Amino acid sequence: MDAFEQWLDTFWQQPARERKEYMAVKKAACTCPKCPSYNHCAEGSKELVYCITGKSPLCIAEDRGCTCKECAIPSGLDLKYHNFCTSGSEAAQRYEHEVH
Repeated sequence: MDAFEQWLDTFWQQPARERKEYMAVKKAACTCPKCPSYNHCAEGSKELVYCITGKSPLCIAEDRGCTCKECAIPSGLDLKYHNFCTSGSEAAQRYEHEVH
């Protein structure tokens, strides 16, 4: 089990209140709004932390210059993927690559 898998396992074992608090801290530090792919729709919908929450449901359809690798939020988690706003969360992308 790598660092991301350990974090994910621990995250889901926490009470909902603690998960919500954790996400609030991460959203405050999120650099997604600085990415060229981030747009007014995503801002208005308050979409953030795609690395954890998954791809943009309605707002971002194309990569206009991914900056995920520069983000400090997932540091130390040994993420394998990026382009989270268009391709899905780290967990989703790992699943996709295992299945296909």
